[in-house]
Amino acid sequence: MRVGVGYSDIPDSASAGAQAVRDAIEKSGRHAPCDIVLLFSTARHNLDILRAAAASEAGASALIYGGGAVGIITNDTFGYAGDQVGAACIWLDGVDCKVLTEAGLLESEEESGIRLGRQLAALGTKPDSPMMLFYDAIDRSGGGVRLLMATWLLAGIEKGLGFLPDLTGAGLMGDHICSPTGQFIGHSISKHCAMAFAFSDDIRIDSAIMHGCRPASPYYTVTRADGPVILEINGKPAIEFMDGILGPAIQPEQYPFFLIFGINNGERWGEYHEDNYASRLCLGLDKERGGIVMFEPDMGEGTEFQLMFRSLQLDYMVPKIEALFDRLDGRKPVFAMYIDCAGRCAGYAGMDLEDAYVVRRVVGERVPLLGIYTGVEIASIGGRPRGLDWTGVFCLFSQEERKDGGRNARRASAAKVWGKENGRQDDNIPIAIEAALKLSEQNAAKALALDIQSITIRHELEQKRRGFSLLAELSVSLRQTAGYEGLLETVARRINGALNMQKTIVLTPAAQGRFIPAILQGYSEEEKSQLAGLSMEVAPDILDTETPVLVTAADAEERLADMREALKLPYFISVPIIVKNELAGVLITGRMVEQVPFLSRLGYSDVETVQAVSALLASLLVYQQLDDANKKAHTDPLTGLYNRSLLESRTTRILSVRREGGTMHAFIIIDFDLFKQVNDNYGHLRGDGALRALANTLHRRFRSTDVIARIGGDEFAVFCTSISDVEQISGILSRLMDDWRGTDLAAEGGTRFRATLSIGVSIAPRDGTDYEELFNKADMALYSSKRQGRDRYTIYDAATMEK
Repeated sequence: MRVGVGYSDIPDSASAGAQAVRDAIEKSGRHAPCDIVLLFSTARHNLDILRAAAASEAGASALIYGGGAVGIITNDTFGYAGDQVGAACIWLDGVDCKVLTEAGLLESEEESGIRLGRQLAALGTKPDSPMMLFYDAIDRSGGGVRLLMATWLLAGIEKGLGFLPDLTGAGLMGDHICSPTGQFIGHSISKHCAMAFAFSDDIRIDSAIMHGCRPASPYYTVTRADGPVILEINGKPAIEFMDGILGPAIQPEQYPFFLIFGINNGERWGEYHEDNYASRLCLGLDKERGGIVMFEPDMGEGTEFQLMFRSLQLDYMVPKIEALFDRLDGRKPVFAMYIDCAGRCAGYAGMDLEDAYVVRRVVGERVPLLGIYTGVEIASIGGRPRGLDWTGVFCLFSQEERKDGGRNARRASAAKVWGKENGRQDDNIPIAIEAALKLSEQNAAKALALDIQSITIRHELEQKRRGFSLLAELSVSLRQTAGYEGLLETVARRINGALNMQKTIVLTPAAQGRFIPAILQGYSEEEKSQLAGLSMEVAPDILDTETPVLVTAADAEERLADMREALKLPYFISVPIIVKNELAGVLITGRMVEQVPFLSRLGYSDVETVQAVSALLASLLVYQQLDDANKKAHTDPLTGLYNRSLLESRTTRILSVRREGGTMHAFIIIDFDLFKQVNDNYGHLRGDGALRALANTLHRRFRSTDVIARIGGDEFAVFCTSISDVEQISGILSRLMDDWRGTDLAAEGGTRFRATLSIGVSIAPRDGTDYEELFNKADMALYSSKRQGRDRYTIYDAATMEK
C-alpha cells in the first residue's frame, strides 16, 4: 500500500481541494490514479466544490471518503479553526479495503450500528480484523446542537456483529462551534452516516492512547444517571457533590470542557498506566436536576471514577509513539493517522506546546502522516473500543513484507464494561483512612484550581496571539486587495476565522443619517437576502467615535435590543471605522451563544483586538484613497494608460540610472491616423472606443516593464526599456502595425471600420540622454512618417532629418 498526504489552507474551496490532492500525489511519487482519497476539511468549505476539485486531481475512478475536521495535521504543517483541508491519496497495491456505510444516525445511533455490524458480519470480520470507524458526530437538525453518541453506535455494532473488533476511529465535526457539515461517501456527499474501513489481514493498525491525564482523587461512584447526565454521585446530587469536593476555587459554571473524570480499567490501586484510563469530559450542567452532563452516556449507575488533572507537558507522548515503531517486527510502516480531540488545541487546552508539534517531530519522514482534530476519538481501553474525550489516538498502519502465512498478532478484545461488572469493584479499600482520603480531595481541589487558572491564562494568551497574527496577516494581504468592498470583505472573513466569531458585519453610511449592511460574513443566504440593502437607524452608542460597544449576556436584554434583533446577533463588539476624522463605517463582530471554552463571553481583550483591526482597516482605506488619487493624477481617465507627466517622470528616472554594457532604450510616439475623420464619421463615442482599443493593443504588444502613455487626443507614447538593438524595435513595431491594421473597430448599426498608425522612434543614448531630447527627435521621426503617407514607422536619423 502506498500513501501520499497533502494539505491546503486556501479559503477558495476549488483551489483548496485541488491543492491538497495534488500535494498528496506529488509526495507519493505516483502518477497513476489512486484508489481511495481520505478528504477532511473545516466547516468553512463548500463540500460539493471541494470534492469536485479533489476528484479532478485524483481521477474519476477514485473513491473519496471523509468529512469535517476542526483542523489538519501533516508531516509538514498543521492548522485549525481556519480553512484547512487534508487529503490522503491511497494506492492499495493488492491490499483489500472494503468501505461499508450506514445512514440513519439521526434516527438511532444504535440501529445504524446494528445494520453496520451485520454488514461487517457478512464480510467475515473477526475480532482482530484491522478496521477504522468514522461517523458524523454533530446533529443540527433541531436548531440546537446534539452530539451523536459513539457509545450507542458501538453498542449497535456489537449487537449486529456479535462482538466489537479492536477498531479505532473518530466522530467528525467541522469546527469548534459545531457548525453543520457533511461527509464524502465514495462518489457522493451525505451526512449523519457511519463509515467502516475494513482492511485485509496484511495490514495491521497499532494504536497508542494519549491524554496526559492523571488521577487526582479517590474513587467516587455514580449512584444515579440518565443517559449522558450524571444525577447523583455517592448518593448526593452530582453538582452539589462536586461543589463540596472542589470548593470555592472552581465554580460549577467552569465545569464544562474543563472537568475530567477518569475511569480506570486496570488495578484499583495499582501503578498508574495511561492506557487503562478513559477520559470523560463534562459537556454542560443540568441545573434543574442538579446533574453533570457528559459527552458520552456510558457513566451509568455503579461506574467508579476519579477526578483527573491534565499534564501541561507533552514528553509522555514521545515514548508511546516510538514504541509502536519499535514493535513493527520487520513490518513496513505505510501510513499514520493522528486523531486528536479538538479541545486539545493549545489555545484551548492551556498547554505550552501543541501536541501536533510533538507528533510531527517524532514521526518525521518515516511514514506519511494525516491528523485530524475531531469531536470524539475511538480506541480500545482494556481491550474494548470506546468513545473517548480529551484524547489523542495515534494509529500506525503497517504491512507484511514477508510471506509467513500467519495472521497479525493483535490485542485481545474481550468485552468489558464499566462499573461493578468489570470485576474491579472492591469494598476493601487498602487505604481506608478517612484523613488520608480527605487530604487527597483537598489536594485534588488545589491541583484542579491551578489547572483551570493555567488554562484560562493560556487561552487568553492564545486569543492575543491570534489577534496579533491576524493583524500581521491583514497588514500584508489587505495591501494586495483592490477596492473598498474587497478590503471590508477580507477583514470580515478573517475576523470570523481568527477570533472565533460567528458573524461579522460592516455598516456603511446611507442617506439621512441611516446605515446599510455592506458586508455580511457568517450569515445564511436567507439572512443575507433579508438584510442586504436594508436601511437602518443606528443607536447613538454605536456611532460614538471614542468608545467601542461591548454587549454580552451580562447586559440587560433591553440594551440595544433593536440592533441585536435587526442584525440577528445577540452578543457583539462594535467599533467605528474613522477615516480622516469622519465616520466611514461601523465594524460589528460577535457570537450567537456564550459557551465555554470555544465561545467564551466576549471581553475587553477581544475589544482591544477588534479596535486594532478597525484602526488598521482605517489606515489602509486612507492608503487606498491616496493611491487612487495618485493614480487619477497620473492616469488618463479614458484609456487607463499613464498620462504625459508620469511618462516624463518615469522616463527621466530610468535614463538617470547608468548601466554597463551599452544598454539601449527606445522612445516611441504613435499617432492614430486620420482620427478626426473617425469622430466626424462615426461620432465621438465611437472615437473614444477606438482609442481604448488602441490602448489595449499597446498593452498586448509591449512588456510590463515598458512605460505606455496617452500624451494627447490621438497621440500615444511608449518608452521601451533595455532593448538589445534597433532590429528588435523594428520587429515589435512591424507586429504592432499588422495587429492594428487587422483590428475591427465598431461603428453604429453593427458596421466595422479599420485604421492605421504613424510612428516615430528615437534611440537612447544614441539620439539623446534626456526626456526632452528624445521626445523631440521621436516627434521629428513621426512627422517624417506622416509626410511619407502615414501607416509606417520611422526611426530617427540625424543625417536626413536635421537638414
